[in-house]
Amino acid sequence: MKKKTARISAIVVSAVALANGLAGGAAASAAAPAVASLAAPAPALKATSIAPTQGSLNVTQMQLENISATVTDAVTGQPLAGRMVKFTTAGGRELGRAYTDHTGKAAISASENLGPGTVQELLAGYGAEVQGDGEYAPVSGHAAITIGTDSGCVFCP
Repeated sequence: MKKKTARISAIVVSAVALANGLAGGAAASAAAPAVASLAAPAPALKATSIAPTQGSLNVTQMQLENISATVTDAVTGQPLAGRMVKFTTAGGRELGRAYTDHTGKAAISASENLGPGTVQELLAGYGAEVQGDGEYAPVSGHAAITIGTDSGCVFCP
């Protein structure tokens, strides 16, 4: 009977030690009792959809045109207003940022110096991305860019 009681006591002591995070033979401290934290699981983020439109680069004026994206709730299809969209080249160079309007559309145009190598990066198109915000999941998309001049299209995918 003593062997059985000793074994049960050892099991109880081991269980208490594990519950208090004292595995491996560490001594218990009355000054720092373990506190169990039962946090509620984080709610699932809502799915987001983004639809960038085909843009264009007028190399005569070095003007990006029709760079836009529409952001919606992927389940309901409802537009998401007030979401910041970041537009980048395929190489990750930022082209600009814009907030979505009541229809979920954000758009930019950039006529400033695009910098060396940007035109080559634009041949691969551009990206549009929205960061997650605790309610909606982050999302990104890609669209083509046509390259042209004032007189017409030079490179159209």
